[in-house]
Amino acid sequence: MTSKPFFIATVLTLVCASAVAAPEPEAELREVLSAHEQALDNHDVDALMGLYAPGEETVVMGTTPPERWVGKAQIADAYRHFFEDFDAGTLERDCPWMQIGISGDTGWITANCEYTDSLKGESRSFALNVTVVMQKLEGAWKLRTMHFSNPTAP
Repeated sequence: MTSKPFFIATVLTLVCASAVAAPEPEAELREVLSAHEQALDNHDVDALMGLYAPGEETVVMGTTPPERWVGKAQIADAYRHFFEDFDAGTLERDCPWMQIGISGDTGWITANCEYTDSLKGESRSFALNVTVVMQKLEGAWKLRTMHFSNPTAP
């Protein structure tokens, strides 16, 4: 017969072990955003498209109204053009302010980010506001909407 203290200790150990082993949902969202930045830095359109949810309701938006790409075909084409704007392997991101949230199968990240990269060997830096909405599909977080904009002076 098992003693009550032994049983309680065993249950607590199992609960704690599962809590340690399970990744935090917010960490999963950060991982998707990091995977996006890595694929972007590598100019890897296939890896980028693997991060996006399927369907024509998936959207990437930029700063101005014409900067809107809907569905994977348009989004992939947009990224191919983005690749022309910086040298592969030079993109670095730091987001000094970031807010993350999850409700059910929907997650979001809103951030102010500072980027550095180079174009034809010329270093540069710039800031972007980034908003990402993700949907959990078949156990994996997928990008549903990404919006980035360049902050402008008043």
